[in-house]
Amino acid sequence: MNFLTITAFIAFTIIAIRWMTALLNLLTGPPRFVPFQKNRNEISILIPARNEANNLPTLLKSLMHCDESVGEIIVYNDQSEDNTAGVVNQYAQNDHRIRLIEGGEVPSGWKGKNHACYHMAQIARGDYFLFLDADVSVTQEAIDLALSGLENDKLTLFSFFPRQEMKTGGEWLLVAQVNIILLSLLPLSVSRYIPWPLMTAANGQFMFFNGQTYREHQFHEKLKNRAVEDIAIAQYIKKKGLRVRTAPGPDGLKCRMYHNYREALMGLARSARFFFGGSIVAGWLYVLFSSLGWLPIVLTLQIHWILAYFLLSISMRTFVSMVSGQSAIRNILLIPLQQAALIHLFYTATKQLILKKTTWKGRRI
Repeated sequence: MNFLTITAFIAFTIIAIRWMTALLNLLTGPPRFVPFQKNRNEISILIPARNEANNLPTLLKSLMHCDESVGEIIVYNDQSEDNTAGVVNQYAQNDHRIRLIEGGEVPSGWKGKNHACYHMAQIARGDYFLFLDADVSVTQEAIDLALSGLENDKLTLFSFFPRQEMKTGGEWLLVAQVNIILLSLLPLSVSRYIPWPLMTAANGQFMFFNGQTYREHQFHEKLKNRAVEDIAIAQYIKKKGLRVRTAPGPDGLKCRMYHNYREALMGLARSARFFFGGSIVAGWLYVLFSSLGWLPIVLTLQIHWILAYFLLSISMRTFVSMVSGQSAIRNILLIPLQQAALIHLFYTATKQLILKKTTWKGRRI
């Protein structure tokens, strides 16, 4: 058996594992609601915001419909250069739970978002902390599901992956990759039982903490210099022997992270290698096998192997699309362009890593 044939069987094994993982995530899906007792003012919603004047109205409108279990909605204005403060103050006039905190200079050794989250947690009064990104839209159902899961499974952190809204071709080429990677490589329903920290994920767009445990560990302070704090916090929680769960979000929980190809490229390049345990090499291996894995199979194996490979690849993307609330047909038709964009993404991530020049919202990170 020559090298090319061995590579072909490795590529086939990889796609088979990804297919099984995506199917498991489809069959398990979002968590089921378990009835529980809710109390007034027990949840503090904490929103770090830097230059988010355009995104905040959608989020704040959705939060104003939350029930009395949400006691406060704190927005930390992280030295914004737009009208972030004005937007928050406008909505605060219609809901007494909304209040603005003006942030100061970010101390040396801290990342801006971690510093903002840390400060909000110091003044939050709730029994539970829900950290949200400003570009999210939330429903009461999502909050209830997270609280139910946190309490019934005795978790420290429950994190949802919101449904990603994509309105331009550039977003479909790159943003869709996040769920394709996550849902075909990580079996979310069982990962919380696996103690290995690398077998975990979290999404900073929606992170729901047990407040008491957060206060004891001060997660954002512990990991204050991490640019990709969500995954780092989830891994830290596992290292401490605590429990974390990540799941696909319900239909009403949505996020539009970026608005064009350039934004998505620069935003995702910051975190691309952390999808693979922080290893850029592992990331490139994924790029290689997901983009060219079919080639050694076509060159060396029989027709039934070739057909099986493409069937597994297409159905795997279909499963991921169904879990993510995305168009399966579009994700299948865009495979060549998405793979080209994936190569561009990891080229950009590698360049940033080598040159140590990564900026976001006007800051070096």
